Amino acid sequence: MPLERSKDQYTGPGLEGVRFMMRDGTKEVRCRVSLEALADRGNATGLNAAGVFESCRDEIEQVASAKYDRGQLDYAGGVYLTSVEFPPHRRK
Repeated sequence: MPLERSKDQYTGPGLEGVRFMMRDGTKEVRCRVSLEALADRGNATGLNAAGVFESCRDEIEQVASAKYDRGQLDYAGGVYLTSVEFPPHRRK
């Protein structure tokens, strides 16, 4: 079942990246995306980590949902996204 956005608010960026909440029905699922993944994406945009998260949030949430559906959860049952899931965009 695809995850849905739980709240518009997010926490960060901090040392562990940006944290955001999604839900599976009534179950809250903690998600986070690493600073490295946001920086890789930001290199092509010139945005800071928060700006990258906000501008790419729909994509980030789709990737988090797909990873959750595959059962690829962290030790606490949340979803952790890294640069592996978000290869950097190339400038043309």
